[in-house]
Amino acid sequence: MKNTSFRCLWIGQAFANLGDIFYVVGLISLLYTLTGSAFYLSLLPFTTTIFRFISSLLAPLVIDRFPLKRILVQSQWWKTILLVCLGIYITSFNHGFSVAVIFFIALISLLDGVAAPVSAALVPQLVPIEERMKANGFLNVITQTIFVAGWPLGSVLLISTNSSFIIWLTVMLFAVSTIYTVRIQVSEQTTGSVAPSNWGSIKSGWVTIRQIPTIRTLISIDFITTLSSSVWVAAVIYIYVEQNLQLGEEWWGYINTSYFVGMIFSGLFVIRFAKLLEKYIGFFITFGLFLSSLLILLFGTTNIPALALLLACLYGLPEQIREVIYTKLFQDHASEKTLAKIYAVWGAVINLTFAGSVLLLGYITETYNVKTTFQFSSTLIFLAFLYATFKRKDLQGKKCDQSLSSQSSNIPR
Repeated sequence: MKNTSFRCLWIGQAFANLGDIFYVVGLISLLYTLTGSAFYLSLLPFTTTIFRFISSLLAPLVIDRFPLKRILVQSQWWKTILLVCLGIYITSFNHGFSVAVIFFIALISLLDGVAAPVSAALVPQLVPIEERMKANGFLNVITQTIFVAGWPLGSVLLISTNSSFIIWLTVMLFAVSTIYTVRIQVSEQTTGSVAPSNWGSIKSGWVTIRQIPTIRTLISIDFITTLSSSVWVAAVIYIYVEQNLQLGEEWWGYINTSYFVGMIFSGLFVIRFAKLLEKYIGFFITFGLFLSSLLILLFGTTNIPALALLLACLYGLPEQIREVIYTKLFQDHASEKTLAKIYAVWGAVINLTFAGSVLLLGYITETYNVKTTFQFSSTLIFLAFLYATFKRKDLQGKKCDQSLSSQSSNIPR
């Protein structure tokens, strides 16, 4: 964890994550200024999700043909260039046209869909296997800390400046991120002299998931829990605050902050007790699912504000621990190129599932009430708990697929 390349990776990703937050804040303000329309504001998350999904599906085409570091560096550079073009456009054309802004959002989302799995796949190349759990926990602490601090900081900047200034600030953050990414030194597997067919590349990640029981089980569990995760989106929590707590809208922000604080503490727990987590991986996954189901049920029924904050914080703990464990198991069961393609498939599944779950839980909230939504979400997570218990042999953190051992042995330790 102390090597220079890993340090460059996490610092670069920290600047990129902060840039992503400011980018969203600036775009929301820009689109509202241009249109004053809630429809155009809704196009921001819709466009981002759809184009990241498309990019995740097509990412293996790039992964099979270029080294991972080169893909990450080029995606960062092009994202910076697109943001420069966006900044020039809105400055030169009287803040531009909303359709053109949506076009820039789509292009940037395509780059994000490729960069995210590649960045995650680089970690095993930079960190010895015995330190991966700590490294993953550390990266999650950094990410969640930036989320907690970035949104209020972005709001303050928006109040004191304007959307154009925030876009240019985002350009600077991504430029710094790219410079740190360039400094990463990694020994990668060479790309084969004969690249697979386009269809072979696209389906390779799906085929690998089908062949590896551990990863297949993890993605199945994550699919179920993602269906329930949209209870934490603004639309549902806003109604929860109004109906259950009967408080002002500022409590939506308090609950979100409490949730992310729980995730930060979870990351610190992983760093401190990494060896214990590795020893009892199956237990922490299954017990974490049961605990999540219970916490979200209690959260959905309480009308005590302080208890709601506590439950939101506690809910973040098992969620983040599971995410770190998933990452570690993925890293243990695949080589660098295969891992990047698995992450791409995972991203595609999660993006599409989350988009569908937002509509589903929004419909339940509208048709019934917010308590029913949380009860439904709790039931889904409990079903994931039952499935994980049934598949517990696949969650022991052991390389049970000998066919991959030759690939894994090529990973620098």
